[in-house]
Amino acid sequence: MHDRRLDDGAAMTHSTEHARPRRTQQERRAATVAKLVEATIAAIGEVGYQRATVQEICGRAELSVGAMFRQFDSRLDLVVRASEEIFARQLAGFGLLMDQLDTHANGISAALRYLREAQFSPTTHALREIYLAARSDAELRDRIAATGSNYYDAMVAEVERTEVLGQFPEAIREPLFYLVLHLFSGQAIVRGVIPNPRVDEAVLTLIEDMLTVYSASLANGEQQ
Repeated sequence: MHDRRLDDGAAMTHSTEHARPRRTQQERRAATVAKLVEATIAAIGEVGYQRATVQEICGRAELSVGAMFRQFDSRLDLVVRASEEIFARQLAGFGLLMDQLDTHANGISAALRYLREAQFSPTTHALREIYLAARSDAELRDRIAATGSNYYDAMVAEVERTEVLGQFPEAIREPLFYLVLHLFSGQAIVRGVIPNPRVDEAVLTLIEDMLTVYSASLANGEQQ
């Protein structure tokens, strides 16, 4: 006896296949590029810039080396594209935090904690690896310098927009932002080898206290 359910199942499968539109060449290319970029960020963040070879990246992306070279002329081109993606993600996350600062009782404390945690993320580790490589690779440095500069300018603009450092004079707000950012960045490098959560929390508390005292001293100076 013939089972009509088999026919119905086959018909449904056939119908589903026809209902699902085939991806365009542009969509397939975008998906391949996205896999390669994601794999590049992960590889650099986990095994370092030098060990993130084309073979390592393609293995993580589950793509052939030929597929990579059909999208990018060189590993450098792929790394540059990955760095642009990192900048975009970091800026988006920072902007989201800035938009939510008014929901926190202490905006500066929330911003400090975000900056510190962001420095420990695999994505930020990948960016630091790229920076370190760019110190001795002039071509890489030239390729990422403008985007990197725009990225930091945009972050400073976000700080200004939200006035999270509004109690400090304009002339010191940008240097203050960089001071804290690079403090946490250096901390993340050391803590990747020698973890010390107790000291890390103490440093964060100290920075908050120093900013509070500094802000109060500025306010008292203005009143006098």
